Amino acid sequence: KQWALAEAVITAGPDAVMLYADESRVQTLPVLRAMWQWLGQQTRIPTPGSNTARAIFGALNIRTGQWHYQVRQRMRKEDFIAFLEYLLSEYPAQPIILIVDNYSSHTARDVAAWVAEQPYLHLHFLPKYCSHLNPVEAIWLQMKGQIAANRLYGSIKGVIEAVDTFFARMTPAQALTWAGAEK
Repeated sequence: KQWALAEAVITAGPDAVMLYADESRVQTLPVLRAMWQWLGQQTRIPTPGSNTARAIFGALNIRTGQWHYQVRQRMRKEDFIAFLEYLLSEYPAQPIILIVDNYSSHTARDVAAWVAEQPYLHLHFLPKYCSHLNPVEAIWLQMKGQIAANRLYGSIKGVIEAVDTFFARMTPAQALTWAGAEK
């Protein structure tokens, strides 16, 4: 699979857009991580009465550091297709090489049929169990560490606002550095 990716990149030419994509989930229930606290004084993190979650689809242009994302209700195949439509609108009439993992919404028959009808979109899959090869994972780690870890928001709207603020402040250079692909 890695050779097929390399061949796709070489044959696509310099005008092709190279995107790595993945999805993550944010929720009102705080992610608990190790943190500093005074000896003998345990930090208390409040929790909501119920947990609400949203899916975030994200794609990193590995050549420019441009970040694209979309918040959806779920991570279903229909949501993935909606994200692909968004990416096509961002790069009209440019060949897109999109590299994803083997998550079920990426490999669904409906997705494959939809992608087959898109002349500019070429979907490539990472080897199974190799999510560490996807640089988007590092961006999710930064996002969750900065906005989700040990924090309670009053609502899912507050969580999404924090996500929007995080991505608005993230520069292309930061994205490439976090992804380990800085120029």
